[in-house]
Amino acid sequence: MFAAVDTHSDAYQAGQVLAPFILASIAIVILWTTTHTWRRPKPVTIPEDPDATAKLARERTRRVVIGTVVIVVAATAMAAPHMHRSDDYGSAAAKGPTHLTVTPPTTLGNYRLMTGKQADLLNTQIAGKLPKHYAVVFYTTAGKPTQPVLEVFSDTSTADPQLAQELTQYSADTENSDLMAGARVTNAKVFNPGSAGGKVRCGKNNAELLCAWADSGTVGGLLSNLSTGINVQQIASLTQKFRAAAEH
Repeated sequence: MFAAVDTHSDAYQAGQVLAPFILASIAIVILWTTTHTWRRPKPVTIPEDPDATAKLARERTRRVVIGTVVIVVAATAMAAPHMHRSDDYGSAAAKGPTHLTVTPPTTLGNYRLMTGKQADLLNTQIAGKLPKHYAVVFYTTAGKPTQPVLEVFSDTSTADPQLAQELTQYSADTENSDLMAGARVTNAKVFNPGSAGGKVRCGKNNAELLCAWADSGTVGGLLSNLSTGINVQQIASLTQKFRAAAEH
């Protein structure tokens, strides 16, 4: 699913941190090896200073030690920006429960869950557009019960082995970014995920408004046609409410 290395994964971050120190270690070994003879000068005889050879050796060793310290400090400075510890980094599955289910609530704000033949027909129409493990439901208004206003799709690592593997290997941030990219949403912004945690981004493409989430055990999103009049802030709030009620 992913076209590039997950820059928020544990492995990537470890590599970014360790690489400068590996290079520094190599540089230190080369430095000490190549200066071995230089640091041990041939005996010199100075009548006024019988310890001249020892002093020269200590001075040269001091300079090499300073060079070693400079290399270590430089390696630390290079590694420091990659020592991340926020929830944006590391395996998504490591951040919380993985055996989650998604049970859509019957109401979501001012909207009602669609059931019956109309809901079944809508599911049939989009069955081939989403991966087989994705579940889809629709919400509508009381005044127009047969006209969907919100489409909610979701998947869980409990039901989908491939998703379970992805959430173990990749970060929630990368999984969430991939969902938005798949929907061709290029202006997505990060929103508060609410009590369910994980990562949430919301944005729009030419036809739809999408708010997608990813966490330790689930992924999904709320879709609405631009003609419904729902704005980004509203769909972000609805996403929070849906996840708080649906994820168990």
